[in-house]
Amino acid sequence: LMAGVDNVIAIGVADPDRLGIIGHSYGGYMTAWTVTQTGRFKGAVAIAPITDLTSNSGTRIGLDMTPLYFGANAWEDWDYYSDRSPVRHLANVTTPTLILTDKEDTQVPPTQGREFYTGLIKRNVTTQLVIYPRAAHFPTEPKQVRDVWLREIAWMDRYVKGNS
Repeated sequence: LMAGVDNVIAIGVADPDRLGIIGHSYGGYMTAWTVTQTGRFKGAVAIAPITDLTSNSGTRIGLDMTPLYFGANAWEDWDYYSDRSPVRHLANVTTPTLILTDKEDTQVPPTQGREFYTGLIKRNVTTQLVIYPRAAHFPTEPKQVRDVWLREIAWMDRYVKGNS
């Protein structure tokens, strides 16, 4: 991921002083993971982020691809799952992070985003949590979809572009 960022900076497509990151679901996981590993991004939006791989594998309903990616279930390799969970690395986060999650999400329960949010609050990292009612993994109601987009734009305007 970061090699790709370095490449778009090198070819002049991206400004290294104005980087933002947004992701949903597995992309939300990658967003949460990235802000625990680097402070290069000025703003982040994590939508339906997996933040604790162990608890997510134990609370999600439906297909869980994580054992296929990692080669084991959480109970078979706790350390591996724990080490790759963003919540384990919360102490590293400095990036202002907006967390959007859905109350009825069974793939990535809202507790995932809530746990990350709580950790950021306790560390005094700029953050906001929005939980969309009636939504399951991503809002489908037009007003909620619009709200997601407006919040993403406003967050990036404020923290990446520096607009108040």
